[in-house]
Amino acid sequence: MPAAVRFARLVDDFVATLERLSATVIRSRARDDVRPARMRVTTGSGTTDCILFLWNITRGGGVSDSRPANERRIQLTGVSGIPLEPRSRTLVGGWSAEFGVYAFWDPLRHIHFSSQWPSIQVTSETLETAHRVGIATYVRPAAAGKEVVVAVAPDSLLWYVQNGLAVHGTEDDAVAAVELAEATPEEERNFLDEAQGDSQVERRFQLVQSMRAYRDAQFRPKVLRAYSYRCAVCQCALKLVDAAHIVPVSHPTSTDEITNGLALCRLHHGAYDTGLLGVRSDYTIVVNPESERRLAALQLQSGLTEFKQRLPERIVLPGSHDVRPLPRYLVEGMRARHWPDTFVA
Repeated sequence: MPAAVRFARLVDDFVATLERLSATVIRSRARDDVRPARMRVTTGSGTTDCILFLWNITRGGGVSDSRPANERRIQLTGVSGIPLEPRSRTLVGGWSAEFGVYAFWDPLRHIHFSSQWPSIQVTSETLETAHRVGIATYVRPAAAGKEVVVAVAPDSLLWYVQNGLAVHGTEDDAVAAVELAEATPEEERNFLDEAQGDSQVERRFQLVQSMRAYRDAQFRPKVLRAYSYRCAVCQCALKLVDAAHIVPVSHPTSTDEITNGLALCRLHHGAYDTGLLGVRSDYTIVVNPESERRLAALQLQSGLTEFKQRLPERIVLPGSHDVRPLPRYLVEGMRARHWPDTFVA
């Protein structure tokens, strides 16, 4: 097993992972030597205040043959309890250097715990699956009832922070989480229709919503890596770059393929989504005269001249041809945003 990592380093790596996914993280103190760490995580979709408890995931302890070979665990040492606070999310997790993934336990189950039995478990198979496919769940048997453990690869960490807590409450349905990560709308409907009773309907609905957010979250890191975390228009990085869908998510032909994505800073992402800025199938950049007229009519054209002057002739493309935007997606994206036909090519 790799050597254990000190808590301060675990937090530093946790924050760095979120920042690589374009989150802005503000920590309550410069260095975290004592659990928990407190931080505010902000993205274009909102802000999440977090109380973070994090340990190393290790093999099961005790006599060498007294624990299952596949047992992995964290030990809740150095704390007397796990607090829950209004408007904050408490995260109880561990980092597995062995598999390169995080695992998180349900904070509601561990508000109080016995100092004589401070360890909580997950299986090596769960961690390996998360390493291989991005996410995995494990239903942990416990005296107080089943507990859902969620394991995620680093690319999925921001999703868990913002949307993953809902998976803990799904219990018997948690095994469906990995399948829902790839589900079609029809499969989602079937999953919801098969629910029995109002409580299961609610749990399944929350799980479906969470896994939809998971699919969106996978799109972001793939696109950002393809563009080296820089805006395709202005080459800005500064943790201000988003993954934009070329064909809008709301459009029936939209996909989460990298080739349907552009890395854009927040200024150019907004301009692209509102139809002010466009990218044609030959990768040239154009400005929509209809949008210019609307801005002038609303007296909101301030800065437009400077905005246009700073635009390059073409976007900067990824080095690999396999991840470059498909020309047909660029055409569909302009049509979906109601560009004049003379510009769509």
